[in-house]
Amino acid sequence: MSRYPTGVTVVTAYHDGKAYGITANSFASVSLEPPLVLWSVVKAAERANVFLAAKSYAICFLGKEQADIAKFCAENECLPDGKWSENRYGFPVIDGAGAVLACRQHAVYPGGDHDIIVGEVMGISVNEGAGALTFHRSQYGQLDQGE
Repeated sequence: MSRYPTGVTVVTAYHDGKAYGITANSFASVSLEPPLVLWSVVKAAERANVFLAAKSYAICFLGKEQADIAKFCAENECLPDGKWSENRYGFPVIDGAGAVLACRQHAVYPGGDHDIIVGEVMGISVNEGAGALTFHRSQYGQLDQGE
């Protein structure tokens, strides 16, 4: 699977008053009407239950300069200090992300050693100048606008 290049997201949510984040490159668009997206979380992840129980969450598309945040959220359950804020929906979001989808939980499906989480998109914010962080062959890369 490492031969397939992807964008990099951090999914964020509150649980018991604490902001959680998890790096995920298993993101896909599902439907335009209604607007649905999916991502998956490994069942063995300590944070899996946080996101399975979340009624709402944000999917942050990381910008080209945010590999440090992707690495941090892959290894830690909390969000990095000084790198996030609340959006207008009251969700924790990564500051400077290329785009943020505000989602409400729509469905969860089993998928082998992962759970597939489908969210309905309630709102979108875009940061045009952020570029995109990519992941290919276990390495982070960058895309600028126009590439």
